[in-house]
Amino acid sequence: MKSRLSRLVANVSIALVFATMSYIVQWTVNSVSAKIVFLLQIGFLIVAGIFVVRTLFDALTLADKATGLFVRSLGINEGLSRQRIFKDSIYIVGILLIAAALFPVFSELANFGHILQEIAAYVALGLILVFVYDIGRSFYRITEMKANSVANRISSSNNGEEIDEK
Repeated sequence: MKSRLSRLVANVSIALVFATMSYIVQWTVNSVSAKIVFLLQIGFLIVAGIFVVRTLFDALTLADKATGLFVRSLGINEGLSRQRIFKDSIYIVGILLIAAALFPVFSELANFGHILQEIAAYVALGLILVFVYDIGRSFYRITEMKANSVANRISSSNNGEEIDEK
C-alpha cells in the first residue's frame, strides 16, 4: 500500500514536471522556431500522458482496496456477488432518501443552509460513487467467473476431440 502511494505521488509529480516543461519550452524557445516548439511540446505532453496513465493504474488499485475496506466496514461481505449488488443498491437508495430529507431542513437555516446543502450533496455523491464502483467490481467478478467457466468448457471439449483431416 505504501509503495503504491509513493509511486502514485512520484508519477503525478513527474507528469507535472513534464507538463510544466511543455509550457516553459513555449515561452523560451518560441522565438527560434514554431515547429521546434510544437515538436517539443508534443513530446513533453506525450511523456506526461504516459505518467498520467501510470498514475491512473495506481489510483485504481488504491481505490479498489479503499472501496473494499469501506464496504467491509459497513458489513457487506465479499461472499455472494448478487447479494452484495443488492445491498449496495439499497445503500444507494438510502443515501438518496437521506439526502432528500436533509435538503429542506438545511434550507431553513439562514446563514449556513446553502453551504450545508452543498456539503450534503457532495457527500451523498461521493458515497453513491463508492457504491456504484463496488457494483461495477462485483459485475466484473461475476462476468470474469462466467467467462472463465465458458473458456474452460471450450478448452476441455476441444482437448477430448480429435480433428479428422482428409
